[in-house]
Amino acid sequence: MHSNGEKNIKDYKQYLLGNLSPPESEAIDWQIISDADSEEKLLWAESDLIEDYLDETLSSNEIELFKSNFLVSSERISQFKQISLMRNYARRAATKSVSEKACETAPESFSAKLKNFFSLNWRPLTAVSALVVVGIFAAFYLTANNQTASEIEYAALNQKDLSNLEEYKPLTNLSLMSGVFRDSGDSRKLAQSKLTEKVLFRLALPVQSNAPDKFAAELVKDGKTVFTLNNLPFYTNPNGQELRLLLPSTVLKKGTYQLKLTKQSAPESLFVYNFTVE
Repeated sequence: MHSNGEKNIKDYKQYLLGNLSPPESEAIDWQIISDADSEEKLLWAESDLIEDYLDETLSSNEIELFKSNFLVSSERISQFKQISLMRNYARRAATKSVSEKACETAPESFSAKLKNFFSLNWRPLTAVSALVVVGIFAAFYLTANNQTASEIEYAALNQKDLSNLEEYKPLTNLSLMSGVFRDSGDSRKLAQSKLTEKVLFRLALPVQSNAPDKFAAELVKDGKTVFTLNNLPFYTNPNGQELRLLLPSTVLKKGTYQLKLTKQSAPESLFVYNFTVE
């Protein structure tokens, strides 16, 4: 049985989604006006709803309502990005190899503590408070490693195995060849209005390698670096080898882009891929 508090949070989440009948919505309106605790419950429901979306526990209808009715203000978009970033960072920190030197001497690594902490279902107020603490640590970590918050987010997105292309067929896909190959101008254009939430780039590699080499990728827009990612693996296809890069469409504003790849074992190597977003 759910407590009244849990039931109220569920009702508030449906209220935030715009998924209640007019009489039900009006009743919650009155609660918010008359009950001093309602504002706290509403904030709780907002955070919990974002967690539900990130955990992929919302129905297809609720996902559409989340995008069209909830994620519409700059404050909520900012809250969504902060929670998403901290979850990605915590996941990344928690899965670091215990063989790293920092873990050899510590009785229990920070990564392990983070993993244990975030395995608890503390939602959402205590978890949000914890995210503030993690955020402070993350700020020091990012500065020390010369990485921006966006680079951490994109790196986390590309940590997953991208070998199963069938999984990414519904996404916008763009296959590119570097300057040493010929390709048509039309094949290098993306229509911003038609982009899916994430975009998969497939970058053909002009060199063959049997070694487990990694690549660094730099995204450049109109001559300015947007971000840099390291430790990207290559994949083998029937025609050779390629690097696959998964990016959120929000980073792809209209403009002229270059993706610059270098082999981490040979930084002097450079492969350049051009495309435009219209």
